[in-house]
Amino acid sequence: MPSDYILELSFDSRGTALEELLQARLFLTASTGSTSNEINGTTIIAAYFDSPEERAEARAAFEDIGNVEFHETERERVDWLDLYQQSLTPLFIGARFVVAPDASLVPADSDRLTIVVPQEQAFGTGSHETTWLCIELLESIPLIGKRGLDVGAGSGILALAMHRLGSRSVVAFDNDTDAYGALRDNRIRNGVDEMAMPLFIGSVEALRAGEFDVVTMNIIPEVILPLLADVVVRLAEDARLLLSGILIVKRDEVVAAARTHGLELLMERAKGEWWAGVFGR
Repeated sequence: MPSDYILELSFDSRGTALEELLQARLFLTASTGSTSNEINGTTIIAAYFDSPEERAEARAAFEDIGNVEFHETERERVDWLDLYQQSLTPLFIGARFVVAPDASLVPADSDRLTIVVPQEQAFGTGSHETTWLCIELLESIPLIGKRGLDVGAGSGILALAMHRLGSRSVVAFDNDTDAYGALRDNRIRNGVDEMAMPLFIGSVEALRAGEFDVVTMNIIPEVILPLLADVVVRLAEDARLLLSGILIVKRDEVVAAARTHGLELLMERAKGEWWAGVFGR
């Protein structure tokens, strides 16, 4: 494991502009980065170097600056990325799924259906209660050979879940242009063919003709309800519509709205303050 060679510069920061001058000089050295910390009026800048020679050369660049104390140290370099990866753990959702930020984190002896979605993605990683509810409900819906639709797909985790459960194809779309990269990358990292999981950015109106057997909408009621009319006409005869992203206090409002479109609540589940339901004609 390589080492970091550290040069610490300590000085009285009260009423001086030394830090700006020192940081400007550091910028011209081979330093790979620095930190700055102030304790009781004393500022300590710790500058990192890849070799003692580079550190010594940098120290010489400060010889003309007074009122600065220098201290040299070294320590084994910390692999922050490795530590971050070690801090991540897979999520075991429902009876059949494991969702992990990296394939290497899936237990080798696991017989669960695997979905890989990086932890840092803002479009959904599986950790939110609403996603758990959707995946648990999807497990109870026959999906083998079915055609799915994921409205407001985000990271595509629900489309991937439907694919893992045997769907023939799943169309995933979102109206946020930034979601496309996450959708595409997650499709690739999960080994799903483009034809099995078509993607697009747009609205329900952009869908081509055709009906879907299972539709998921994990958004919020304020978005779901105005879209219901356009989604219902896309439902096959015995289709299932899964609605989530709904606070329990909004449950009755959503059920009533679905009923006006000829849909009845068939299954429901709650977790914390969140509710999800499966509807059919």
